[in-house]
Amino acid sequence: MTTTNQDRCGCQPVVTRQNWLYVSVLTLSLLAGCSYFVSWDEAVSGGIGRPMAELQKTWGEPDRIYTLRDGNKEYEYHLKKIDPSCFHYWRVNPEGIVVDYRYSGRCRPI
Repeated sequence: MTTTNQDRCGCQPVVTRQNWLYVSVLTLSLLAGCSYFVSWDEAVSGGIGRPMAELQKTWGEPDRIYTLRDGNKEYEYHLKKIDPSCFHYWRVNPEGIVVDYRYSGRCRPI
């Protein structure tokens, strides 16, 4: 007696266990791969509201610090390792808290 992969009507199933496993692994792989791609805004927006001294522990010393007309300061980081054109700026209030940021060039998460 040979074993076949047929149901009661004698029809071949459309989705076998092996196919289901293959499709599941492929779908999960694609979803995991998509979660890697985040925007620069998503990567750095968590810095807003934090003390600049705390960010400097990770970011290091800035390349330049500008004093702005409104009394805030802007800390410039030239992120050459990401892209030679990437400049990131943290805007910091007089109390030392990050209130905004901006960037120019091709900045993207590593």
